[in-house]
Amino acid sequence: MKNPLITVGITCYDARESIRRAVESAVMQTWPALEIIVVDDASADGGDQVLERLERAHPQVRVIRHEVNRGFPSALNTLLAEARGTFIALFDDDDESVPDRVVRQYRRIISYEASHPGAAVLCYSNRTVLPPDSQTTEFARLGIGRHPPEPSGPVVADYVLGLMKDDGRHCWGMFGSCTLMGRTETLRGFGGFDQRFRRCAELDLAVRAALGGAHFISVDAPLVTQHLTPSADKAGKADLQYRLLLLEKYRSYLRQKRAYAGAWCYMHAQFLSGRDWRWRLWYLAALACFPWRLSRERLRQSSLLTRLGLVPARAAAP
Repeated sequence: MKNPLITVGITCYDARESIRRAVESAVMQTWPALEIIVVDDASADGGDQVLERLERAHPQVRVIRHEVNRGFPSALNTLLAEARGTFIALFDDDDESVPDRVVRQYRRIISYEASHPGAAVLCYSNRTVLPPDSQTTEFARLGIGRHPPEPSGPVVADYVLGLMKDDGRHCWGMFGSCTLMGRTETLRGFGGFDQRFRRCAELDLAVRAALGGAHFISVDAPLVTQHLTPSADKAGKADLQYRLLLLEKYRSYLRQKRAYAGAWCYMHAQFLSGRDWRWRLWYLAALACFPWRLSRERLRQSSLLTRLGLVPARAAAP
């Protein structure tokens, strides 16, 4: 098909102050065959009235409301179930996408598929991040596989689960559901989103997709402006909690590699990095737990001993 139908999917919860921005960002997309589905996960802040007005104003917008709050991954699964598009692009309820985001991700996927026949492809993009503190400078997050060689297969699962920082042979970077686009049947085929993960659901999907042979690519341009807004599921140790749940889910895979304990320590080190002195101990514990092959790779690629302050920078260089 020359212009296949593409679904833009937006989930929202208590996003009255930002949902208009997200929906209008979707409406402004230049792709000619577009449907926009918004799943309201039982918001209680009056945002449903904003959505009703947007639905009346824009015929391509369809709003689906959960009667009870089910959580972010469940709302994503509702999007997958309801999507009629050949492709689906996920937008966050507080972010903005450039008008040609869908066009550029579609072209990137089609171009990559042409040179990798039969590949299951998940496509992301770079993004500009705006912290909630107006005094903090914006920064960029670069997408995984934004240029060749793009990673694929189990090596991506190892990267997500903390078994390696960088193998030096692929273009690594960020995932992020707010920039994700792929064929609808591809996401359905990998099982959608695990409802236990109110955070890190996109990382769990990435691990399953990687173990299923998926390819991970990005558009090497900032197609999304991400607004970091505080919420209960992002506070405290929530991120660490769900990353440890991720390790527990793939415990069998990690044990086959003799890497569960090392990955567990590494996740704690990553969570604490830059906060206090304890992260250094967790890094040392991770190095002690990993098989020597993995520890040596970590030292070579990440210069961990330099970060720990145990050797000079020149001695730890590759």
